[in-house]
Amino acid sequence: MNARSQILCAWCGILCPLVMFIGLWPAAGFFPPHLPSASADEIAAIYQRDATGIRIGMIAILIAGALYAPFTAAIAAQMRRVEHQRTPVLTYTQLAAGIASILLFIVPAMIWTAAAFRPERNPEITQALNDLGWLFFVMPFVLGFTQNLALGFTIIGDKRPKPVFPRWLGYFNFWIALLFVPGCMVTFFKDGPFAWNGLLAFWLPATVFGPWFFVVSIFVMKAAKQQALDGE
Repeated sequence: MNARSQILCAWCGILCPLVMFIGLWPAAGFFPPHLPSASADEIAAIYQRDATGIRIGMIAILIAGALYAPFTAAIAAQMRRVEHQRTPVLTYTQLAAGIASILLFIVPAMIWTAAAFRPERNPEITQALNDLGWLFFVMPFVLGFTQNLALGFTIIGDKRPKPVFPRWLGYFNFWIALLFVPGCMVTFFKDGPFAWNGLLAFWLPATVFGPWFFVVSIFVMKAAKQQALDGE
């Protein structure tokens, strides 16, 4: 039963980016991101034209945030197997960062839906809400960075004859962590690679975001199945 629960939670990791992408793109029309350099009137026009779609899209993003919780728990369950003979500080770190990361779904979604709630308001207020949502969505790199590092160090530190995860997956997580770092620069730029719609701050992390979920979910499923076979 425990293996089934873990596998179900791992499936949430595959569904999470899919549901979020549906919310951002076909529903809300937020993909590609709004131009940071757009005027208040241009941003207000988007919310006036697509208010209903934005509201629906934000509900999808909230659902994606809920899916992130069991996915994080499934990762922690397998990390705990690696740290079973010592205090599982890396497991706790990954779990804490993952739980906090749910806010990166919930808070931007609520800010953007607030902007769409009264699309007839002063355009400068709508622009400010839109800015706040995108900054909250892209800039807080520290949570994903911490989560990936904790998982990576756990994987490469697994000295068991039959490790829970393949060693290369640890280095894969290190690279993913590094790709999140440019997000911290969006506060300084309204265009270019470090803007919230730029190559380094948005597109590279967005490109690996879905594959990371898929790869980690698959290996968590494999680990849970092996755990059941080993009778742990």
